[in-house]
Amino acid sequence: MQNNLLLKGVLTMTVPKSVQSVQSVDRALSILEVLSNHDSLSLVEISKKVDLHKATTYRLVNSLLENEYVEKIEATKHYRISLKLFEIGNRRIQNISFLNVAKSMIHQLALEIDQTVHLVIEDKQEVLYIDKHDPENSSNYMESKIGKKASLYNTAVGKAILSTKTNEEIKKYWDNTEIRPITQHTITEFPKFINLIEDARENAFALDDEENEIGIVCIGSSFSSHDNHAAGAISISISSKDRDLIPEYAKKIKETTSKISRLLGGI
Repeated sequence: MQNNLLLKGVLTMTVPKSVQSVQSVDRALSILEVLSNHDSLSLVEISKKVDLHKATTYRLVNSLLENEYVEKIEATKHYRISLKLFEIGNRRIQNISFLNVAKSMIHQLALEIDQTVHLVIEDKQEVLYIDKHDPENSSNYMESKIGKKASLYNTAVGKAILSTKTNEEIKKYWDNTEIRPITQHTITEFPKFINLIEDARENAFALDDEENEIGIVCIGSSFSSHDNHAAGAISISISSKDRDLIPEYAKKIKETTSKISRLLGGI
């Protein structure tokens, strides 16, 4: 009887510790999310943003610091996110074998046309920039960066990927996404948007006509793998003053994605 009571007491004590451990993980991840959106923050600022007591925040930040997920700037006593998460994510990217094929192809394309070329994959109903090639003397500054995400609905690569899905799938995506105007040219009405998707299907490329960045026009085309689903997409970005180059670059980008698809066993 006494042994049963003792065992019951031990089990009662261990459950809260387990819950506390999960809670600590959640809180630590919240701190990383906050730090990822700022250059650096003080302990007090972190504490306020994650709504935790300063002592709790200090303990969690110190643990992240010891495990090299966070760095401390000694001059300011501020904290910033380290590159460790990028390194971990990059290992995942390196394990996606088809990306090496696509990276090689877009590098060749970028050298040939001397324009900015992007490579993306779809990640949780957004596009994730995997690679980017800028011309040496480009006058077009773009917000896109490797590792950054963007929406599907207002990017050429996003529309190119969406064009491979059914209208029912696209409508579901649309209804579950916050559709907002990024620029005054962003399409926010579904009937107009689905017409653009139909054009993308017919032409095998999609356009972002200053919908994501003013002054920038992008031509996007998707490529498929052995299962004939969109494995990713590439885009060429040009100044809006150079719209006359769209037909030429559309042809080149379609040739490139067709080659990638063939190499990956797609159609």
